[in-house]
Amino acid sequence: MSKDKKSQSNIFGVYTRLLPFVQPYRFRLLIGILCGMLFGAAQGGLILVVRWALGGISGESFDITHMTSMDEVQGNAGALSLQRLLLTVSLLPVVALVQGVFFFAGKYMVEWVGNRVVADLRRTLFGHIHELPMNFFSKNRVGDLISRIMADAGLLTELVSNVIGDIIREPFTLIGCIGAMIVLDWRLSVVSLVIFPICILPVAILGRRIRKASKVGLEGLGDMLSVVEETVSGALVVKAFQMEKEEENRFNFYNNGVFKMFMKQSRARSLNEPIMTVLSSFAIAGVVVYAYMNNLSLALLAAFALAMGQMYKPAKKLSQIHMRIQRATPGAERIFEILDQTNTIVDAPDAISLDGGVETVAFRDVTFAYDEKKVLDGINLQVRSGQCFAFVGGSGAGKTTLVNLIPRFFDVTRGRLEVNGRDVRSYTLHSLRKQIGVVTQQTVLFNRSVAENISYGTGNASREEIETAARRANAHKFIMELENGYDTVIGERGSLLSGGMAQRVAIARALLKNPPILILDEATSALDTESERLVQEALDELMKDRTVFVIAHRLSTIAHADSIVVLDNGQIVEQGTHAELLDKGGKYKYLYDIQFSDKIA
Repeated sequence: MSKDKKSQSNIFGVYTRLLPFVQPYRFRLLIGILCGMLFGAAQGGLILVVRWALGGISGESFDITHMTSMDEVQGNAGALSLQRLLLTVSLLPVVALVQGVFFFAGKYMVEWVGNRVVADLRRTLFGHIHELPMNFFSKNRVGDLISRIMADAGLLTELVSNVIGDIIREPFTLIGCIGAMIVLDWRLSVVSLVIFPICILPVAILGRRIRKASKVGLEGLGDMLSVVEETVSGALVVKAFQMEKEEENRFNFYNNGVFKMFMKQSRARSLNEPIMTVLSSFAIAGVVVYAYMNNLSLALLAAFALAMGQMYKPAKKLSQIHMRIQRATPGAERIFEILDQTNTIVDAPDAISLDGGVETVAFRDVTFAYDEKKVLDGINLQVRSGQCFAFVGGSGAGKTTLVNLIPRFFDVTRGRLEVNGRDVRSYTLHSLRKQIGVVTQQTVLFNRSVAENISYGTGNASREEIETAARRANAHKFIMELENGYDTVIGERGSLLSGGMAQRVAIARALLKNPPILILDEATSALDTESERLVQEALDELMKDRTVFVIAHRLSTIAHADSIVVLDNGQIVEQGTHAELLDKGGKYKYLYDIQFSDKIA
């Protein structure tokens, strides 16, 4: 397929994909189309009224069958009859008012539909992103996703609202003007219109340049936003290693690339108007020559010139539509690339709700791989309610991946993960995750109040319940010392809190949820010794009659676990209690000795 055909296919495909979003608002769109048609007709009517008024100055009688009257000028504006004067001053504002009403109504309706469609599409995109499995987020940068939601959707506003508005309104305006021209003099119309096909030729060439530059520019914008997100989030590291200048240079590299691509678009768009002006000047010159050779009346020539001027406005807009479509289409394609990503973590058609508590969690020969890279291989575990299983091992051993299989952040590649004897894939996601509380190694808090962060996911919790959870997480004291207590907004990612404070708020959030299954991924890693002791006591109390999975590098925090699982290269190499594993003298004993020998040293 040639590039031109592929480009047209992509544009057609984009509009086809947008149709379901337009469908709910088709009534408003139809009103906009109707108003556009009436606006075009009113444009032609206004030109004919002007022609009739000008003809009266030269003493012409208005006869629609003899619009090219060549009567010589017999008077001036003062020679108009009172009746014709009154009709002229009445008709002109009436036709202009009608035209203005139709223009406003048509433009407003179409742009309302366009902006509503883009808002719906942006909402759909945002929701779809959050429905996708976790491996999607590991493969896509935050800055690029932000770019698609904001910048690409912004381009769609032009594509759906402005472009469709012009497509609906301007053709009828053009038809109205051409119709008036034909009524005035069909031969003269042919002379002026013959240049039109020539005006379209440069538009296609410029459109291809704009589309290519637009796609490259959007990709560069995503890279630039990723740099911003990384450096702002890692500002402390940037400063600590004195990398401000290097990061500024890195940002400027992408920033300059985006600038160059946008200027390529600007050059192509800017060339369009002078080309149209030069080519249209030939049409105007042809009209003047024709009028001279055929001795046309000045009234007719003036009205025809007005019609031509009004005709070239919609013609110019329509000639630019192709370039505007080419500029916006890559943005739409990037949005639909995300919407085409399939969510593999979905409810089975016959999924049931997980109710009545959790009795057992079992891994049956579980294997998991990221793409082709195997992370877990042949995991077999049986965990009963009330037990605490701890997982240790070196970085990349598969600890976090293993516990992430329980709430189905990922699905097993082979084998089965069972809860209460049933494959977790047979439960609805909502009911499964409702039974699970998670405290991650990287504390995730939101730019909301402390109370809102603690009650996140349990929004109907009372203030008393929130405070109780905070007390059990050893967080109440420092919360009350904040400026507004529990109503203090803690900043993006909890930036107003220390690491230990933020972690305790996250632990309070898990405590408030009070789930049957707890996943603690380095949950106490950011706490000082005293806070860790108090929180550990609270966790010990919470663990009663619950199933707990703990990932820890600080082996002293898991000595109480019912079973410690040692992972290495995605496989279980040892399993037992703290004492049993120390007696065994294997991998766990090696890790334990290293950790505590460092402390002694």
